Amino acid sequence: MARLSTNAARRTPARWERRAIKLRAVPDTHPVRPSALAEGIFRREIVPWGLLGLALGLVEGATAAVLVKQHFRDVAPAFAVNLAVALVSGAPAFSNVLSFVWANVAHGRARVQLIVALQAGFALLVGCVSFATRAAGGLLVTVLSVIAARVLWAGILTVRAAVWSANYPRNVLARITGRLVIVNSIAVACSAGLVGWALEAHAVDARWLYGGGAFAGLLGAWLYRAMRVRREFRLLAAEAASGPRSEPFSLRMLTQILKEDPAYREYMLWMGIFGGGTLMLTAQLVLLFSDRLHLSSGTQIGMLAVVPLITQPIFLPWWARLFDGSHVVRYRSRQGWAIVLASAAMCVGVWSAWQPLLWLGAVLLGAAQAGANLGWNLGHNDFASVGRAQHYMGVHVTLTGLRGGVAPPVGVLAYMGLEASHPGAGEFALLLPLAMTLAGALGFNRMRRRADAQQAAPRAAG
Repeated sequence: MARLSTNAARRTPARWERRAIKLRAVPDTHPVRPSALAEGIFRREIVPWGLLGLALGLVEGATAAVLVKQHFRDVAPAFAVNLAVALVSGAPAFSNVLSFVWANVAHGRARVQLIVALQAGFALLVGCVSFATRAAGGLLVTVLSVIAARVLWAGILTVRAAVWSANYPRNVLARITGRLVIVNSIAVACSAGLVGWALEAHAVDARWLYGGGAFAGLLGAWLYRAMRVRREFRLLAAEAASGPRSEPFSLRMLTQILKEDPAYREYMLWMGIFGGGTLMLTAQLVLLFSDRLHLSSGTQIGMLAVVPLITQPIFLPWWARLFDGSHVVRYRSRQGWAIVLASAAMCVGVWSAWQPLLWLGAVLLGAAQAGANLGWNLGHNDFASVGRAQHYMGVHVTLTGLRGGVAPPVGVLAYMGLEASHPGAGEFALLLPLAMTLAGALGFNRMRRRADAQQAAPRAAG
């Protein structure tokens, strides 16, 4: 995995082998059936995550962005509304910049009780959107509530990663958690669809749906109390016994992990470029769908949220089998091209103003995101040792937060800049996220080829 010169490899063969084994740690295998214990733990998680998905769908990036654009465009300056669109569309990623705080809070603590508290706080913040008036002040309340809710959701994801890796063996991890993602995705799609219907039909104020989402989230948190972590004492002992590495996660630890693990460092580099492109694309599409194509609110949410979310369960089992049978680098080298294809379809659909191609792009986007979500939630486990999975996840989500805070505003500013210089030229801002996703996919393939060459070298020498 790591990049070493030939001379360095001769001088330090042991070090080379430790780095190379990063990829061999997850060999290609035949899928196995989850054990009865794993299935039992899984059944306890289905309903709580489904209920929380109903709340999550209301603050999902595309759904919240369309709500902000349609609900406040006549009561606040266009620049402020467009910037708010960038902030809420990037909030799911940007909120992760504080993940090191949650890693610190979780370190050495019982996981289930902490997750329940975070789930309850998340649900209450979702409900705060119900109290936002349709005025400039209401725009501020909505943006702050969405971002705060996503900050707590980032904490849930950070802590949940350790729970899943403890409860489910690696060779069934993706398939088990994939089922949970399917349930969650369907719930998110349902609530997103309700927001789209409310905005378009005007039968009910969309803000009141957020009160219902808060109730569903609180119920999910209450049910999650029955969850257990398998051999949690071993997880806590590994954290306590990791010596100096048991220190709280911090930006210093982030830089230390990236410095000590060049394979993970390069993986994070390409993830930053690749993920930044996908985040930028969503914010730009919301503006273009509204300003240039003049699509209805329901159509926008359908293309950017509902269709991708209901498509994910169809393709997720295939991605899960692929993930369980290979290292995440090999997995990303294949999955990345799906994102490139979906992004290209959406861009061409906008440029041609052909809605059938946009709907096809939405399906492709859902298929690609199904694989991307698995890689995002579980990929760090293929680099981290026992007791450090949460730290590696902290690195990943913190860097995700940085690109979530930068990429959408940059994309929106690029769009507005082109529009200001030449009306109608804003659509060509889509070339920037498309180029970034392409560069990321090429980067993952470069890592895979070099890793395969490193692994083949000892066999050839022998």
